[in-house]
Amino acid sequence: RAPEFCIDGREGEIWHVKLELKLIAQVGIIGLPNAGKSTLIAALSSARPKIADYPFTTLYPNLGVVGIDEKEFVMADIPGLIKGAHEGAGLGHRFLGHLERCQILLHLVDATGNDPVTAWQILRQELQAYGGGLDEKPEIVGLTKIDAILPDYAAKLAAELCAAGAGQVKYLSSITGSGVNAILRQLVSVIETSRTKDAIPQEVEPWSP
Repeated sequence: RAPEFCIDGREGEIWHVKLELKLIAQVGIIGLPNAGKSTLIAALSSARPKIADYPFTTLYPNLGVVGIDEKEFVMADIPGLIKGAHEGAGLGHRFLGHLERCQILLHLVDATGNDPVTAWQILRQELQAYGGGLDEKPEIVGLTKIDAILPDYAAKLAAELCAAGAGQVKYLSSITGSGVNAILRQLVSVIETSRTKDAIPQEVEPWSP
């Protein structure tokens, strides 16, 4: 059973291959550091990211399975992005790559921040500069920590964000749960619509005996 012939070999090749793992999630949570991303995913799923009152507590993306009205989807908590992220600032280029497979972005803006509108604009510019169609993905803007501000001020911020170009602005508090279910239902609606658009129609030939 030993082989009775051989083929002359040739000089081998050496390849240096860089593999990049991209998470698969329907929803990607983005925002500046301390916008409340980890707090939200911890409140909605079994994910347990590190949460603290200082920036850059999340160093790696976290995945969590979120459910609402007997429907589930996967949500990714992307570490805080900063200005210059598309060039690698704060390792932003690594984190932005995980958003390429997301169907929709949940952009959290800290309502207690110094300039929430500018914070939203900074990340929009980073998405556009990174490319890959990230700035074209559906986006819901979530004003977080509304339990710490007055309702009139929250409405004022929402109006300013819409005037700056934000499509949908919602209010939420991960601590009290206010507004969270409404956002989850909106996310599910977009995901299901996206699935319908991506579905490839299959033609079925008529059966004949």
